[in-house]
Amino acid sequence: MLRNYSIRLQLLFIGIIILLLLIGTVLWSYYRILDITYERNSEYTSELISTIKQNIAQTVDSVNRIMPNITYNETIQQYLMADNRLKQFELHGQIEPLLVNLQAMKQGIVGIVLLSTAGGGFYNCVNCENYIPFGDIPERAGSHFTGVYRYPFTNPMRSVVYIGAPVYDKRNLVPAGTRIGYAVIVLDAGAIAPQMGTMSDRIAGSFYVLDRHNVVMGAADAAHIGLPIAQVNAPLALRISPAQADPVEYRHNGDKYVVHTEYIGDIGGMAVSVIPVKELFRGLEEVQLLLIGIFGVLSVIMYLFYSAISRNILLPLRSFMTFIYGLRAKGLDNPNRRVALKGYAEISVMAKQFNSLLDEIDDLSGRLIASKTHIFELQLLRKQAELQFLKSQINPHFLYNTLETIKGIAYVKGVPEIREMTNSLACMFRYSIKGEETVMLKEELEIVEAYIRIQQIRFSDRFDVRFEIGEECLSRKVMKMMLQPLVENAVFHGIEPSLHRCKLTVGCMIGADNVMRLWIEDDGVGMNGETLERIRGSLAGKPPLHDTEHPGSRHIGLMNVNNRIKFACGGEYGITTIESAPNSGTRVFLTLPGGGLSHVSGHTG
Repeated sequence: MLRNYSIRLQLLFIGIIILLLLIGTVLWSYYRILDITYERNSEYTSELISTIKQNIAQTVDSVNRIMPNITYNETIQQYLMADNRLKQFELHGQIEPLLVNLQAMKQGIVGIVLLSTAGGGFYNCVNCENYIPFGDIPERAGSHFTGVYRYPFTNPMRSVVYIGAPVYDKRNLVPAGTRIGYAVIVLDAGAIAPQMGTMSDRIAGSFYVLDRHNVVMGAADAAHIGLPIAQVNAPLALRISPAQADPVEYRHNGDKYVVHTEYIGDIGGMAVSVIPVKELFRGLEEVQLLLIGIFGVLSVIMYLFYSAISRNILLPLRSFMTFIYGLRAKGLDNPNRRVALKGYAEISVMAKQFNSLLDEIDDLSGRLIASKTHIFELQLLRKQAELQFLKSQINPHFLYNTLETIKGIAYVKGVPEIREMTNSLACMFRYSIKGEETVMLKEELEIVEAYIRIQQIRFSDRFDVRFEIGEECLSRKVMKMMLQPLVENAVFHGIEPSLHRCKLTVGCMIGADNVMRLWIEDDGVGMNGETLERIRGSLAGKPPLHDTEHPGSRHIGLMNVNNRIKFACGGEYGITTIESAPNSGTRVFLTLPGGGLSHVSGHTG
């Protein structure tokens, strides 16, 4: 089985199979395209020939309607039997309007010829026996297409088809069955299949209509009409026959041709098409190049795929086995534990040698976990120390007493703004020196309102405030001084630089997933993308590439709030999203457990 061989051999085997499948698929696709093209061309050629036959049939039908009006006309029969010159002259005047009208019934009729074999008159026949093959017209026949000939009475001479029929006396003035003459319609050869002259040059190959003597009766090139097909295309002339129904192929001068032939009984001739295979498959070179390109690209991808596997799997496995043998030589083998692996040859060797390292790995893993735990505890202690340092930078007791004094002076002096500001500030400091680390959200919002009152007095009511707080949120426990730094950021970095009246929104809700979501939103100046990405990176714990902001910049407060929540509640909580754009404001979203901090355990230090 393949699994008993090395991965390298298996990959080579699979690669060869895929390569062969690709070659087979490409070749099959290409030759299938050739077959479809050939079939479609045969169908299209048959349709063109059928169209040509229909046009010829229409021409024959028109001639067949005209010819009886000539051969069965009593006046014409009298004319052909009249041996008196005076009588001929009289009848000539009667038949000429008739013949002129009949000639006008079909476009392409050059003239109508009458020849008497009973000693009577003739019409349009000046030595016509020399150029019209009356002997080819069979007895008791309808319209007979004799073939293509040169008509001597036009300048230049035109190629015409003589369509003749014998004329018999219907009055029985001569013995029954005696022919009294011939009626011949002289038809321009180009009128047999007039549409062939308008065939598009984009149609591959050549189409011909041949008469019963294999003379070209119709062609896209009018210069070929009237010429024997052997003179126009000698190799083709050797390979056509009225009895030939299926397409035939032949080669000439290294090129391959396909010939379709169909017999046309109405004129005793044939419709022939000859198409060079090179022209038939013109444009498929691009398909061939495309298929070769696809095959080449897939081959390169397979090679790169194999190289990547060889570089990233096979070579590391070989190095790993060498490393295992080295450890075993140093006496680290432990036969008491085994790992059972089923797979390729390299994996089996790795499993046998890896068992000797399991105990050592277990021991090292335990020590590593203990070391990581210790490091995490030290980091947590350091963050708590930093937090305590930030909170102790200002002595809140001293400031609180001082503010009470200022408030009293403002009351005595009658300055309500100072009294309001100091009262709000005193509430904030009294709140900050409370011993509890967690408070109800309702209390936290009261401090936020106190802070906002100070800023509204400071900025002369340049912004409005909106609270969107769900009733179920007010009694939840949150961290003290959690929202105030975020509101402060919104005021100083978003609202203060703005030149228009702004709106500040503070919201909170508890979702169906039992997560408390809070947000602070302003419609101030916002921030550019670079600043936003730097703040997001800091919140994600990424070291900044460069930091041009001073320590009091906006992300210090965000970092403190984010770290406090994560330390208290876990890594999935904290500031989750910051959205901002220049002149479009900023939105900060943070999350807490839906039950508040009273439902959190195991995270606080």
